[in-house]
Amino acid sequence: MSISTFTPPSVQCPECGVQSIVEYKPTVYHCLKCDFEKDLSVPPEADGSGLGSVVMGLAGFGLVLLILL
Repeated sequence: MSISTFTPPSVQCPECGVQSIVEYKPTVYHCLKCDFEKDLSVPPEADGSGLGSVVMGLAGFGLVLLILL
């Protein structure tokens, strides 16, 4: 396993806040302090929350009101 320590100096670990993130695979980053690991090739899971869900809910509610009136 080869470890690349070439990362921008401002990259901080989202878990511990220390600048100890290394890239050891092309898309995988790892914190040397707290063992946090993130694979950037995997898309984040959508949990259904957020502004998009609220906007779609309001649009659906408005459409129902337009149909009923």
